Amino acid sequence: MAGTDETPDDSADAERPASDDSPDDSDRRRVLGYAGLGALALGGAASAWYVSRPDDAPPEGSDAPPADEETDERETPPEEAPAEPPAVVQRYAPDLYFGALEKWFPTDPRPYVVETDAGPVVDGFTALDEYSAAFRETGAPPAPTVFYNVVEAAPGVDAVQYWLYSAFDQFTVNFHWHDWELLQVFVDRESGDPLLLCASAHSRTSPNNEYLDPAIPAGARPGILSEVGSHSSASEVNGRVPTFERLPTADSGSDVTNDALDVSAAIRAPFAYGLPRDEGARLPFVLPELDGVPLHEHPSLSIERTDLIDERVTVGAWGGLPTPPEALPLREPGLVIAHPDSAADADATYALEPLAPLRDDIDDFVGPQLSFEFAVPGFVEDAVASHITSVGIPWEQARFTDPLADVTDPAHRRRIDGAEPTGLANRVVGRVRQLKAGTAGALDGVTEGATDAVAGVAGVSLFPLPTEVAVRLASADPTATVTRGGVFEYLRVEPGPHLLVANGPGYAPIASRFTHDGGAVSVGGDGELAVVASEDAGWVRGDARETGGVARVRVVEDYAGTVYDGEPVETDRFAVAVHRAGRYTVEVVDREGNRGAYRVTPDSFDDDGNAIRNRVRTGRLALARTLVEELDALYDLAEALAPDEREQTSDSDTNREQTSDSDADREQTSDREDTATPVLDGIARAREAAVGAVRAAENGDDAAADDRLSASVESLRGVRDELATDAQAGYSDEAVEAIDPKTLAAIERARDAISQGRPD
Repeated sequence: MAGTDETPDDSADAERPASDDSPDDSDRRRVLGYAGLGALALGGAASAWYVSRPDDAPPEGSDAPPADEETDERETPPEEAPAEPPAVVQRYAPDLYFGALEKWFPTDPRPYVVETDAGPVVDGFTALDEYSAAFRETGAPPAPTVFYNVVEAAPGVDAVQYWLYSAFDQFTVNFHWHDWELLQVFVDRESGDPLLLCASAHSRTSPNNEYLDPAIPAGARPGILSEVGSHSSASEVNGRVPTFERLPTADSGSDVTNDALDVSAAIRAPFAYGLPRDEGARLPFVLPELDGVPLHEHPSLSIERTDLIDERVTVGAWGGLPTPPEALPLREPGLVIAHPDSAADADATYALEPLAPLRDDIDDFVGPQLSFEFAVPGFVEDAVASHITSVGIPWEQARFTDPLADVTDPAHRRRIDGAEPTGLANRVVGRVRQLKAGTAGALDGVTEGATDAVAGVAGVSLFPLPTEVAVRLASADPTATVTRGGVFEYLRVEPGPHLLVANGPGYAPIASRFTHDGGAVSVGGDGELAVVASEDAGWVRGDARETGGVARVRVVEDYAGTVYDGEPVETDRFAVAVHRAGRYTVEVVDREGNRGAYRVTPDSFDDDGNAIRNRVRTGRLALARTLVEELDALYDLAEALAPDEREQTSDSDTNREQTSDSDADREQTSDREDTATPVLDGIARAREAAVGAVRAAENGDDAAADDRLSASVESLRGVRDELATDAQAGYSDEAVEAIDPKTLAAIERARDAISQGRPD
């Protein structure tokens, strides 16, 4: 999938060590002429490689003027091309494995050239119309073709490039006319052995699928698994054809050797794009539109609906779906297209053609710009951001003459030329899960041993995504990717501020700003983001423009844990989608670094699904009020898990929203002091002290407020002491694991309130 982010990476060569026969300037990268390549035998004979230079760099010591003074900008190929591709090119020409729903196979773009005032161009309308008509008529891919190019990558190492053109790209995160994909086989020039396979993934900002030191025995070839619609490529080297394995199994290796990275606190995975739909990911494809009309209904085109990706995996628009479409079929094997000499059981063979002649025949690839839109949640209403991509012409891309610019794994890059471009270390990762009702999912807010104990108390939990989402990274050059098992990965992320949005059909969008300071950055709470189905979404909206502002927001569900952690999307205002059945603490940090918090429960949402706090405050009073409500929740938990023989006299349904109503608070505390366990008694006393702190803070008596907060801490310490005895106050081990961490969290909240100043 080619996109606008296919731009030169100046850092790629900046750190490459210089050598006598490898110029520092990437513009002088030596391009190997295919006439000389024909003489190369697989056994070596490095001297047989014919080397030419781009026109703007005459050979060292030559008196010839620069090319821009007297020659055409294009490199002049040898006058007579060989009848057959060089032996090394034929040796590693890949077997291509496509999905059953694929519509656009690699072909020759030259039949779709039209003459214009600007020169010969491949027209998007012509290519899509005529390719679709030919495919529809014959039922076979029209003119399967793979183009090759060979470039010196480093001293003694050459890159054999296989370029694949498709007439159209239709995928989850975008669609565009034309598509160019690339497989590179880095070869030891002396021995002819492969050193590295590099299969182009989603875009320049996505890690490629790479394999170091592949074993490709005689008679075998590298395999390429192509993603439906987008044509992003995954390497197939472990012999389990035609499936992609990210990790080794008991009976086979993996299909990539990319380095592993901590995506979140709970998951570590190879930093590679992979092949999402073949890895169990359900991806909804978008139905392309132009001028507000579906392409198959557009008056300028003659295609049919069946010429586009199957409607079983396609959505017309992301908006309006109440839940994610979970019935999408997974990837199934489809056509196999191979080199004529391949031993693969292929449905068709492709022609292997040199890429160089296309530069003379084609000036550009054109078509009306298509776009893909993301909803970005705002305090008042969602904004819409367009993610636009266009095809990149091979010979205008950095990797055409500098193949190492497309190697995305730092260890792989070091192996080839010893360089370590800083951009390869600048990564952004994370995992997205769905917050749903019930406790069958993960409860990150409690320990593993306490999960069963809180099953009857918790309202929501975190589940793997039933349908993958798109993730848009907005910076100077916006780009988008899709999740795989909820995981997303970016590389070459420039330092500075960024906006990340996760969205998908049937989901409420979630967005977070963050600042990238270099290295690997995990977005969200410890690398975790949570989305919710549109029909279940409640919006936590906060406005701090008239108070102290807001620099960071963290939303923590009582049992599911952190569901949001990031900078607000708007200045001093935020909007976070949560499940309405959950119970949350919203923690904020203002522009001065002061902390505040407030509670959101199912009763907080209005008829429109909004829980709005128009004046978000920080300071002692805000935190003390939150402490009271958190102690209410702690009491309910301790009561629910208390020994059965305890006489339960308290009313857990008491309305506790008005924390400053002293009469109600005294009556409720009195009721709770009649309970039969020291744990419940201690929590009740801690709450009474916290209520006193609220009243004192409201009256401006900071010293009294701190005194009452300290008393609350002492009562909670007593609760922990009771739970630490051999008797555990009658509670089970599982119950103690559930209660004790939340008691400690309440102590920390009280201490935090003591450390804060007056509210803004």
